[in-house]
Amino acid sequence: MTVNAPPSITTQPSNQTVPQGQPATFSVVASGSATLTYQWQRNQVNIPGATSSSYTLPAAVFADDGAKFRVVVTNGFGNSTSNEATLTVNAPPSITTQPSNQTVPQGQPATFSVVASGSATLTYQWQRNQVNIPGATSSSYTLPAAVFADDGAKFRVVVTNGFGSITSNEATLTVNAPPSITTQPSNQTVPQGTAGNFQCRGQR
Repeated sequence: MTVNAPPSITTQPSNQTVPQGQPATFSVVASGSATLTYQWQRNQVNIPGATSSSYTLPAAVFADDGAKFRVVVTNGFGNSTSNEATLTVNAPPSITTQPSNQTVPQGQPATFSVVASGSATLTYQWQRNQVNIPGATSSSYTLPAAVFADDGAKFRVVVTNGFGSITSNEATLTVNAPPSITTQPSNQTVPQGTAGNFQCRGQR
């Protein structure tokens, strides 16, 4: 007696965790009457050419993190869809938007920010002239009130997770300051007919 059986999945595809840049392979074991055919899907959309009992993503990137893979097994008597398996990609930080140069009037705040991606959890450490700024540990840093002494200072951030770290480009702060008199002219007493010499020193 011949028993015509639709597909049955005996081993489901399993979740995969891989480092960025490495391959990820999903596989299934199915039974049923010949001939079994396979169609793998990513996020429920068919993957062209992925028609065997296993599927390999050649080089995972961080954009693949969280993607879900499943397979539909078919024969002449029906079909069966596997459970979804989730791909986790462990990726070091990557900076997608660098901090930009800032120009502010003296006394006004200056804010530097960065956009980074990578596996959780990302941590941040801002630096001024390559020296850590205490407490500056978010994706942005604000200097509350710029003074002329801050003019030309350079700010950057180090982004870190469990898989590596990356340092942003440096952004330069320009502070526009009005003139300031540092040495006032002094009173002069001279004989009649003699020139008086008055001096004033300042900075912009």
